[in-house]
Amino acid sequence: MSEWCALPIPYPDELLYSVIARYHIRSHNTSPKWTLREVFGTDNVIPTIDLPSHLDALSRRNIVQIMADEWIRKHTFYSYYAPFLPDSRAMRVKALMRSMDGSGIHALVGITASTIDRMDRLWFCPSCYEQDIQRYGEPYWHRVHQLPGVYLCPHHRRVLRKLTSPLSDRHGLNVLPISRHMFRSIAVIEDLPDKLNDRLSDIAEDIHLLVQLDNQPILYDLRTAILPRLAEKGYVTVSSRIRQQKLCEQLVLFYGRELLDLIDSDPTESRYSWLEQSTRTARRAIHPLRQLLLIRFLYGSFREFLDRTDGTNAPFGNAPWPCLNKAADHYKELVVTQCDITRCSDTGQPVGTFVCSCGFSYSRRGPDRSEENKYYRGRIKSFGPIWTEKLKQCMQEGMSYRSAAERLGVDTNTVIKYANGKWPERNVPVKQKYTKKAAIAPSLINTRKSPRIRVDWENRDLKLSWMVEQVCKAMLAESNAKPVRITITLLGKRIGKLSWLEKYQHKLPVTVSILTTYVESVSQFQIRRVRWAAERLSGEWPIKRWKLEKLAGLRPDYSQEVLDEINRCIGQSRLLQPYTSPEETSSWQH
Repeated sequence: MSEWCALPIPYPDELLYSVIARYHIRSHNTSPKWTLREVFGTDNVIPTIDLPSHLDALSRRNIVQIMADEWIRKHTFYSYYAPFLPDSRAMRVKALMRSMDGSGIHALVGITASTIDRMDRLWFCPSCYEQDIQRYGEPYWHRVHQLPGVYLCPHHRRVLRKLTSPLSDRHGLNVLPISRHMFRSIAVIEDLPDKLNDRLSDIAEDIHLLVQLDNQPILYDLRTAILPRLAEKGYVTVSSRIRQQKLCEQLVLFYGRELLDLIDSDPTESRYSWLEQSTRTARRAIHPLRQLLLIRFLYGSFREFLDRTDGTNAPFGNAPWPCLNKAADHYKELVVTQCDITRCSDTGQPVGTFVCSCGFSYSRRGPDRSEENKYYRGRIKSFGPIWTEKLKQCMQEGMSYRSAAERLGVDTNTVIKYANGKWPERNVPVKQKYTKKAAIAPSLINTRKSPRIRVDWENRDLKLSWMVEQVCKAMLAESNAKPVRITITLLGKRIGKLSWLEKYQHKLPVTVSILTTYVESVSQFQIRRVRWAAERLSGEWPIKRWKLEKLAGLRPDYSQEVLDEINRCIGQSRLLQPYTSPEETSSWQH
């Protein structure tokens, strides 16, 4: 067996599968296994259309030096799935594609668990077929035509056709013949209204744009990127909850049930739909086709989404931002380049903290609704030396507190506070009425405020974390009593430190890490109740679903994770069924 092979140079957006199929024809091999042995160094490999493996070996053996990462990015489905996966999982998928063991690739991507079928299809566009022959002298399999959700060519807006003959078996290689009379094909969809065809064409354009991007966006936690848009369109309540029913109704109305049924993406078919998962904190990968459906519904197109968000959540627009230090010469000029975005604990809205090189920093709650919002200032975080010097200058000039406040763009009480704190005794005379106020202010501060006692938050954090963990372990160890959900409120009440846990979490990092480990979501608590109920019913065989649900106290709208746990407990009880004699078995069968 030769140590190298000369694969054809791939055409634009050509599947790696197609490149290998063209090599098979040119090499005149009578068996696909010979071709696979030459290309991969082993015939123990299946020619996979979407996410093939053994690509390091292919790259080493190919006389045309194309790196494995380039094959993966430009000629496989990796660019379709990777943006919607966690970084660690996307890297794991790429590693498996490069390795000699590709088992588990489709499970990692989420295809095996998705209701959208993984079709080993070979579709082509009639117009692309003719163009390829004119340009390159032969047709080939385009990657974009094989991607789930693509029924029309994104270039020509024509319905794709499916090859019906000749077709090889699972281990073979299908080549698109160069002459029309050498094969037969059928349209993948027929007799669809124009509106539906337009929608499918738009979806194909979004998918084509996604896989052609050089810098792939990170869209696993899509909620973070689309939350400002959801709020803008009225799908978010004041308490930052998503109006799921309204969102679902409008999305179904936008696409129509016929199209959603065609692409297996009707969000009304299950209690815990893909649409709800897409608009909540990311816990599992959602199929790219469905994520793109939501993006087009909210933004009009995937390109518009990229233009508006730039691949990230930008609730305050792009830099630079204005400096709102009224004491500075560059007041309201776009000179601020640093913006730290956090989330408001009360409303869930983004909060931007803008820091200028002059030392002045301020924050405001977003997202911005208009260009004028850029010049709105919420809370001042720090004043900086320029502002401080300006205040000192105002006081030395004998300016009144009110006049100084207007010049500096702050409240009068802020001027009084900082002026008295910095210069309690001023040599420059001040107007009598304000001198009196200045003389009274320090005495009021001294008599009304008690001496500040510094708190050792590190020590308090360690003690509190130990108390929280002990209480959590005790609650989990109560196997006989009915489970109680572990929440911050309940833990705070049991240890008598509720106010600390509610108000000072930013000072209690160790305690927060313990809380993250033990505090339960609704689904996690329901799963624990299911396990507890299954233990109570362990004497019965088989366990009846309705009994398990009733004892666990479940409502009908529990999540898919809870349903999986119920099925697991019932299945486990069946595996542990009591031994029965052959006579008993025979009597059951009759």
